[in-house]
Amino acid sequence: MIGIPLGLITANAVEWGMHKYVLHEAGRNKKSFWAFHFHEHHRVVRQHAFHDPNYRRFPLGWHAQGKEAWSLIAAAVAVAPLFPVAPFYVATLWYCAGNYYHLHKKAHDDPAWAREHLPWHYDHHLGRNADANWCVTRPWFDYLMGTREFMPDAPRERNVLGLQSLPGWLAQRLPDPMKYGRVVGKRTAKA
Repeated sequence: MIGIPLGLITANAVEWGMHKYVLHEAGRNKKSFWAFHFHEHHRVVRQHAFHDPNYRRFPLGWHAQGKEAWSLIAAAVAVAPLFPVAPFYVATLWYCAGNYYHLHKKAHDDPAWAREHLPWHYDHHLGRNADANWCVTRPWFDYLMGTREFMPDAPRERNVLGLQSLPGWLAQRLPDPMKYGRVVGKRTAKA
């Protein structure tokens, strides 16, 4: 059963690292396979106030959303051989891959929902610094790595676990996220 929390932590760390180092650093090169994220997804999201109408396409095409889905499928296949040894860990990673795609798609289909439920991801796209707020599903590694930046006057997560409601006893024991993130200056509109 230890595989479940280890899988959740691993998935969030991979999500953070892939977004920062692969999708943004390697993806800035327009000839890179990963260029779809920075040069297509970010551009479209800025043009449509966080909405990405391209999520309406068939998810397994050779476009930004398809490459995202194919990458998650490839990662799920890559960890499959570990299943006999660590079934809870691998099953949790599979869950996290599916949850990532579901939440990312839902966020860009419904910006109002994203602003309330995934404010760290909303801040990533519409904040002043696209090189911060790397997490999509939960902001854990953004807090851990010091890359969580808040937009002024924007909704913020209520706790560092990025969950919408916690039992009172747990909420009292968690640090206040406002102490660990950075508030950046007034947001200016960018095309």
